[in-house]
Amino acid sequence: MSFAAPQALAGLLLAAIPVILHLIARREPPTVVFPATRYLADATRLHQRRLQLQHFLLLLLRTLLIVALVLAAAGPSWPTAGLGTHAPTAAVLIVDNSLSSGAVAAGVPVLDGLKQAARAVLDRATPDDRIWLLTADGIPRQGTLAAHRGRIDTLASVARRVDVGQAVRTAALLLAEQDRPGEIIVISDLQRTALAGEPHDGPMTVLRPAEAVPPNAGLTRMTVGSQPWGPDGGTVSVEVAGSGEGARPVSVVAGTRSPRQLLVPIGGQGGQKVTGLLPGWWSVTAALDPDELRADDARTLALRVAPAARVSWAAGDQYLATAAEVLLQNGRIATGGEVSLGTLGASAAVVLPPQDPAQVGALNRALAARGVAWRFGELAITPTATDSGPWLGRERITRRYRLVHQGGAPSDVLATAGGEPWLVRSGRVVLVGSRFDPDWTPLPLSAGFLPFVDALLNRAARGELIQLTAAPGDRILVPDRVTAVVQGDQQWPIEGGSAFTATRLGPHFLLAERDTVGALSVNPDPLESDLIRAGDAEIGALWPKARIGTVDRAAELAFQAGAASDLRGPLLWAALLLGLGEVALATARRRRT
Repeated sequence: MSFAAPQALAGLLLAAIPVILHLIARREPPTVVFPATRYLADATRLHQRRLQLQHFLLLLLRTLLIVALVLAAAGPSWPTAGLGTHAPTAAVLIVDNSLSSGAVAAGVPVLDGLKQAARAVLDRATPDDRIWLLTADGIPRQGTLAAHRGRIDTLASVARRVDVGQAVRTAALLLAEQDRPGEIIVISDLQRTALAGEPHDGPMTVLRPAEAVPPNAGLTRMTVGSQPWGPDGGTVSVEVAGSGEGARPVSVVAGTRSPRQLLVPIGGQGGQKVTGLLPGWWSVTAALDPDELRADDARTLALRVAPAARVSWAAGDQYLATAAEVLLQNGRIATGGEVSLGTLGASAAVVLPPQDPAQVGALNRALAARGVAWRFGELAITPTATDSGPWLGRERITRRYRLVHQGGAPSDVLATAGGEPWLVRSGRVVLVGSRFDPDWTPLPLSAGFLPFVDALLNRAARGELIQLTAAPGDRILVPDRVTAVVQGDQQWPIEGGSAFTATRLGPHFLLAERDTVGALSVNPDPLESDLIRAGDAEIGALWPKARIGTVDRAAELAFQAGAASDLRGPLLWAALLLGLGEVALATARRRRT
């Protein structure tokens, strides 16, 4: 047995008061028996046994009454359920209102059943409980029962993924700081893709829908290839995943143009050629016919259309020349003087360090004359690797020049190696810390080399920084120059190089003052399209002490995982009965006396 207020147990000393009073009451003055009253003494002796019994019962009732009141004040609880209301508890109620909760099962949104279960849990709670509510935004909120009911009533399915395992870890850390028993109550559709992380062995109640998983097909991937597109357009590729067989019709719409249709098999992918787009920014949307989960039936990307960069390059640089020839044959670049590849030209340029170290000084002076804010510093021959980012993944670097910014904090760092700038931009000049040669880096021998050079020529050297993709709720690091993120009439000021968390679906544009320098396309997480639920074995492996049930049993299972009953109610009822018994017995005793 445990007590919420063990200091109140000192009141058990009061149980001695009835004993003391009864002992005092038994001290009778000496009596002198007169013959005339002797008959009264004989009558008293006849009732002596009954009076002694009543005296003992009064003593017992009064003592038990005080004990019951003191124990109730101490707030006892017993480690088993069903003996009364639950003991004062610290509980975190996790309600999964992620994108998948918007699926319709048996004609009713899954979230409606989850909300009804959450209300049943709150109905079982008492004012002495400390309750936190944790939803898809990942922020645990403490409040009154009325405040939590209001939040549940207004809860809606949001276009983001909930990692239930991460939510449980957050709840466990919160409960570890409490001074009372804790319990985690999870109300979720329990997608198997949402269960991950380290096991939790604390008290838990896990509630899931009773209805079968509805069938669903969703657009899980959409790509438009290398950007920007040229005047001849490009191909939109889509991927459909989910349950069922056969092919699904997918419509592809560029801006306000008429949709184009294609059939894509479930579990497969398809492509649609789109042409005739004028230079500029476009939104391209692919959509399925609506089904039980509509939120994953469409995806939208921001698309840039521009003429191919006109590039000049030195034929003697083997790897650069080969890459440029391939890009030229595929229409990704054209010959001309808009961008110089490898050396510092008169206009835009992608500049690599010279083969001869003696030429570094002359190159730095030429950079200074052009107003470029970066210089090539000392040569570093310690092997390292690029830090994975939106421009380049992790690539080994064996030799590099350290890039040094002239005055102020470094800006326009596009990629780093070992935490130091390796790919930077200043105006329309891009500097690379290593030569594209296997002696410097194996990057020219990798499959990502051509797309990387394409992006340098068609985007970085022309002033467009990057095009990013994310799911709602993801934290995205934006480039240094970005000052705001815009979607429609909504604008979010931001400090360049910091993180931005998108909560709304669709294209967002990255602004550097008034210039659009990139785009962020936000679409649902593909994992939300997989509605298959985790089985009992999977749940038990992650949460060994979890009590698993359906949402219609929420009132029955809530606050039972900790198996602690609050004994204050039964003790107060016992005290009331003892008090009534004491009054009745004392009244009868006085009447007989």
